[in-house]
Amino acid sequence: MRKYYRTMRMQARQIEAFRAVMLTGGMTAAAETLHITQPAVSRLIKDLEAALNLTLFDRRGNQITPTAEAVELFSEVERTYLGLEFIEKRANDLRNLERGSLRIAAHPAMALGFLPNYIATFVRQHPDLSILLDGIPSHLVLERVAGGQFDLGFAAHPVERPSLSLTPIPASAVVILRRDHPLAERDQISAEDLVNERIILLGKGSLFRHKVESALGTTASSQKIETPLSAIACSFVLEGLGLTITDPFSAINLMANGLVARPFVPPIDVGVTLVVPNHREPSRLAKAFIAGLAQGIESYLTAVVGASTRP
Repeated sequence: MRKYYRTMRMQARQIEAFRAVMLTGGMTAAAETLHITQPAVSRLIKDLEAALNLTLFDRRGNQITPTAEAVELFSEVERTYLGLEFIEKRANDLRNLERGSLRIAAHPAMALGFLPNYIATFVRQHPDLSILLDGIPSHLVLERVAGGQFDLGFAAHPVERPSLSLTPIPASAVVILRRDHPLAERDQISAEDLVNERIILLGKGSLFRHKVESALGTTASSQKIETPLSAIACSFVLEGLGLTITDPFSAINLMANGLVARPFVPPIDVGVTLVVPNHREPSRLAKAFIAGLAQGIESYLTAVVGASTRP
């Protein structure tokens, strides 16, 4: 006659009961910990012993003593539980935005000015986060966010990319000048105010440069200093080589060094574009970062030059 053997497998509830008995030292105490009856705990332990084909406890009346096999098994159970507790804690941290990582790519104007300022505020609210900020040209921001190397990015607009979700962030150009310059007394500065001023120009061949030159017309002096980066232009201004028209995002770091920013009129759009992938949902952390952007930018621009920098 053919014999069939039914293989019994241990269950999570049995392991939970075993752990409770080992930790409390008795069936009754374990039952109180698990909020079940003492007979239910006894049944779970017996079923576990049958599933493992091991005697886990020596029973003498109402007293139980763990066997050597039970002690060894318990050490393995504890390792597993510690791992599960770590996973649960990590999940709670992620849910509460207490841990996690965020990778951000931005064109240099944002990476050198506004973003360190905003990230500092964000990290103070969520101190155990891991943040990566990289300053790269706008076309690389688009490529690397689309390729999944970064969670979000900031690029100079206008931009277009079907695989990305693009959100414009408006801002207007400012004039950066030394605090002791006569025009620093103005609330805003127009092209007419810049007659015969030495103007440090940005980004030869760029759309922004074209807008600035169109706004200035014949105003700018023949003496020209050029640089592709607004941070360098601001450093030239600090050295007394002239003034510059640039975005407000990279200006704040030099405000304490004797420079001021004044809105340029008529406004020149120097807004940026928030870039996120559209093929996957942003993480909870990325959503929280994005949710505070509008207020963060408003506060930043007010600190630089006032709300009039907004279109």
